[in-house]
Amino acid sequence: MSSAPDPERGKHRPHRDQQTASESSAELPPDMLRDVVAETSARLATPENLDPALRAAMLEVARRFAGQPMTVDPAGTALLEAVLRFQIPALAGRGALLSRTARVVATSLLTDPLARLRVEHLWATLAEEAA
Repeated sequence: MSSAPDPERGKHRPHRDQQTASESSAELPPDMLRDVVAETSARLATPENLDPALRAAMLEVARRFAGQPMTVDPAGTALLEAVLRFQIPALAGRGALLSRTARVVATSLLTDPLARLRVEHLWATLAEEAA
């Protein structure tokens, strides 16, 4: 039996599957979600000031969901995915997290009466432009 110390002993070796599982189930912290909802609501309150590239992305969503009402699924989540890609570029490459976050934000906005009016007005405007 060798008495030489094991150089690998005590080293943390993350398991690849565990990392992938934790990344796929990651959520934004509640305080960050609140900030995202507030920023998104403010951004959508002034649609005339939207970045032209964001507006184009939103118009594409309106074309894809032409004739559908503004509900959380599918139109609301798709619209918010487009907005969040611009608002939080780091989410763009994380599809599952982007979708979950967009759904949470869409639900939040559409359950608040004032925010809902803004989003529905924006949706109607986009639908008109997309037609």
